[in-house]
Amino acid sequence: MMKKILMTLMMAVALAGCAENAPATLKGKSFVLQNDKNITLSFDAKEDRFAGKVLNNYFGSYTVEGNNIKFGAIASTMMAGPEAEMKKEQSYFQNLGKVKTYSLKNKTLELQGDGVTLTYQQQ
Repeated sequence: MMKKILMTLMMAVALAGCAENAPATLKGKSFVLQNDKNITLSFDAKEDRFAGKVLNNYFGSYTVEGNNIKFGAIASTMMAGPEAEMKKEQSYFQNLGKVKTYSLKNKTLELQGDGVTLTYQQQ
């Protein structure tokens, strides 16, 4: 009996230690891009879906494993705008597609991958 109690306690301590090192969840959080406050990124509270706004509204699904993140295909509305804004949006979508990892610390979200770093502040 004592052996079972000891094993249960050891498992609880091990699981608690894992939880402390687990990446912060993105679910239900919204962010603005640090260098362009007009670009937003939000994560659904229940499903692995994201949405935001650049020139157009955009959305899609994502997967997270540890601190690895992969954004699925990005769909967006197709509203036309100034050429510079449309190019900025296209570049942002391409960069989001390159993202491989994330970290969320002190309300700062950093997405990184393939020479790209996107830094956001939580709203």
